Amino acid sequence: MINQENLVKPTSQELILKEVEKLLNATKNSYQEIKRFTLEQVWKILQILIATTIQIIEIIGNDLSGPEKKQIAMNIISDFYDNIFVVVDVPFIPQILESYLHKYIKTFIMILVGSTIDSMVKVFKDVGVFKQKLQYQGMFPI
Repeated sequence: MINQENLVKPTSQELILKEVEKLLNATKNSYQEIKRFTLEQVWKILQILIATTIQIIEIIGNDLSGPEKKQIAMNIISDFYDNIFVVVDVPFIPQILESYLHKYIKTFIMILVGSTIDSMVKVFKDVGVFKQKLQYQGMFPI
């Protein structure tokens, strides 16, 4: 017989990270052949990731504050960027310089990501995406 007191329920943050890890692995598999991404491709992929991450966090993270949710989203997206976008092709910058500028490109993009998170959360609230709270059932269709 299993002692119910010894079972530790995972935190919202752990559940969120578990779901997003599935997304990250699926994305890695999809893009494993691509070695270089254009800046335009990076931004399009990140917009989809931001919207998906916000929705996952909103469904699972009922006990988290707004700033906690945003920080989790920023960490997830930063890790995603590091794992998927090894080389970002920036127009008008020679390839030899791109590797040196990679961290600066990421810093700039993460500033945009932070603002995009704020904007998407506001739009999702305004149009009613978050009005009907869904219960987390243990997995998302990823």
